[in-house]
Amino acid sequence: MNPLLICSCIVAVIADMLLVWWAKKEAHPLIFLIGGFILLNIAGFVWAYSMKIGTESAVAITFYALATVIGCAFLGIVIFKEPISMLNGIGMVLGLIALVLVGIK
Repeated sequence: MNPLLICSCIVAVIADMLLVWWAKKEAHPLIFLIGGFILLNIAGFVWAYSMKIGTESAVAITFYALATVIGCAFLGIVIFKEPISMLNGIGMVLGLIALVLVGIK
């Protein structure tokens, strides 16, 4: 797996958490909103660049989407105490299986 692709996912999860923090907390510091948008743009650029240097688009798209969803769901559970249903968990596991199947050559 391309390290740039993994980095883009990590940055995207951080950006999403900043945006959620801005939206859900009592105080809404503008720096969280601005920082979230800047980091989302950086993550998107790095993701696109990882495809330019050789990551197959099917793998990159699937990995990026699943990694950010799972990362955000995990942090939502830990930081914001949001519940996750059994169906949500099954969906994430099936997504991981899909990622493996897309990556097989």
